[in-house]
Amino acid sequence: MRKRLIEIISIGNELLTGHTLNTNAHWIAKQTTSVGGIVKRVTVVRDEIDEIVSSMRGSLRREVDWIIISGGLGPTYDDKTLQGLARALGQKLVLNKEAVAMLKRKYSKTLNPSLTAARMKMATLPTRAKPLDNPVGHAPAVMVKHGSCIIFSLPGVPEEMMSIFAKHVMPVLKHKMGKLVRIETSFETTNVTESFIAPYLDRVVAHNPKVYIKSHPRGYRKGISTLHVNLACESSSRKSANRYLRKAVREMKQSILDAGGKIKQI
Repeated sequence: MRKRLIEIISIGNELLTGHTLNTNAHWIAKQTTSVGGIVKRVTVVRDEIDEIVSSMRGSLRREVDWIIISGGLGPTYDDKTLQGLARALGQKLVLNKEAVAMLKRKYSKTLNPSLTAARMKMATLPTRAKPLDNPVGHAPAVMVKHGSCIIFSLPGVPEEMMSIFAKHVMPVLKHKMGKLVRIETSFETTNVTESFIAPYLDRVVAHNPKVYIKSHPRGYRKGISTLHVNLACESSSRKSANRYLRKAVREMKQSILDAGGKIKQI
C-alpha cells in the first residue's frame, strides 16, 4: 500500500501575525501532490513548544504517513521546533555527531568558524533523528521515523527548504509512494455562473470518477460571470491519465457549451 497521507506543519509567529506569507506550505503541498501524495491538513502554529507538541501529536493520532514541518531550526531563542519534536516523540535532545560535522564543514568556510553554543543548538537533535545536509544554509534538516510515520523537519527559509526538499525529501517520497502520474488542465468559461453549471458538473463527475473537477468563480468582468474549471487525474501511467482526463474535459466543455457558456483555454 502506498504511503500517501500527508500533513504539513508550518511554525513561526510571523506566519500568524501576517508579517510573512506562508508560501512554504503552498509549495510543499504542490510538490507532494505532484507525486501522488494526499495532503490532509496544513497547520500553522506559533514558536511555542506546547503548540508545536500539540500539532505534532495531533498529526500522529490521525495516523498520517508523512509529517512535513517547516520553520524553527535556527540558532536563536525562538527556534523551538527540535525541542517540540523531541517532546512530541518522547525522545531526548542530544548532540548529534553527524550534525556537528555538517556545521563544522559549513562554518569552516566563514570568517568566524568557531562552533558557538548558538550554532551547536542546531546540531542538538531528537535521539533517533537523522540530520540532512543543507546545501544552501547552515541548519541541518531532520528526518525521523515514528512507527509507520516518517517526519521531515525543514528550515523555514524558502531557498533552504526547497533545496533540501529536492535533495532529500522528494527521492524518499517517490520511492515510498511508488509510480503514480498526476496531470491537470484548466480552462476559463464565461456567460454561466457556478450555481448554473452545478448540475452539469455533478453529471460529469459521476461519469468520470478518476478525475477531480473543481470550479473556481472569478467574479464578473463587465457584468459577465467568469469561472475557471480545473480538472486533475492520477493514474499509474501517463497514457491512462491522459485518456481519463481528455474524456472528462470533453464532457465538461460540452456541458458548458450546451448551457450557453463560452470557453477559453488557460
